[in-house]
Amino acid sequence: MDIYGCGITFSLLSDENTRADVLISSILGLSRTLVQKNIKNENLTLNGKILTKSSFSKFSKGDVFEFEADAPEQLSAEPEDIPLDIVFENEDFLIVNKPAGLLVHPGNGHPKGTLLNGLVNYLNLQDKLKDNPNFRAGLVHRIDKDTTGLLVVAKNEKTLTELQEKFSRHDIVREYTCIVWGKLKDAKGTVETFHGRDPKNRLRFSPNVTNGRKAVTHYEVVTEFKYASLLKITLETGRTHQIRMHMNYLGHPILNDELYGGLRKSPDPMLNKLLAASGRQLLHAGTLGFTLSGKDFIFKSPLPEDMKTVKDYLENISFKQV
Repeated sequence: MDIYGCGITFSLLSDENTRADVLISSILGLSRTLVQKNIKNENLTLNGKILTKSSFSKFSKGDVFEFEADAPEQLSAEPEDIPLDIVFENEDFLIVNKPAGLLVHPGNGHPKGTLLNGLVNYLNLQDKLKDNPNFRAGLVHRIDKDTTGLLVVAKNEKTLTELQEKFSRHDIVREYTCIVWGKLKDAKGTVETFHGRDPKNRLRFSPNVTNGRKAVTHYEVVTEFKYASLLKITLETGRTHQIRMHMNYLGHPILNDELYGGLRKSPDPMLNKLLAASGRQLLHAGTLGFTLSGKDFIFKSPLPEDMKTVKDYLENISFKQV
């Protein structure tokens, strides 16, 4: 059963008087420690409301649970020789520039061919785990399969713990670039909503939930084009699909984002051709920054070729001399 990043929903067939962590662990066949961690991270809902205490112990027949686990470090992933675009590396961490189409970690029927498989191979993580069963390292965060850009990978437990704490406190600089349909009403703004699984489509997330997790996105219009706008996005929180969800919420979905309403035809045949050639949402994680052991780090990645091509074409048709 894969509950990493996609979640599972189930209802009780009888009344239960037991701890939440014990109940979820027994039903889903997961370790109690894993369940406790994800309850603490607000990954369990009971009848649409977030349940944050593992000790909650009164449940009724028909109660509906939704549980989603944060991705594990999975150091045991099978090593594969996958090309990695490493933009920086030192003894504590590395920064990798992920291309479109590459899953970050195994799951959902994809045990191989992921970024994590390549990292396990590159860093010899399985050998290190054999030498020290308590060794911990790996991916600190993730981005969607078809989103491009920067990710940080910890090479030891001290760095992993420190970076995880920074992400938890939102003490990380994360800036994205995206191209959305239309022109926004305000040149800059903040979107603050709930964030939860869309009851009408379990692959999507929605702000229209009664008791989801808080999601905060800051946006700024960089350039207005004829049919679209180039935005700079800064994340305050980092929920799954957060930017994609919020852009759709504003009525300006990201170009090519089929899941969130961005797969549209424009009046311009060449633009449609370029979007079809790209085949993915035009979202790029271009800036990543943090302080580690008293030293400031900032990393930047230029727009990938498909986004740059669309951007250049939009500039040409929007601002060319008549």
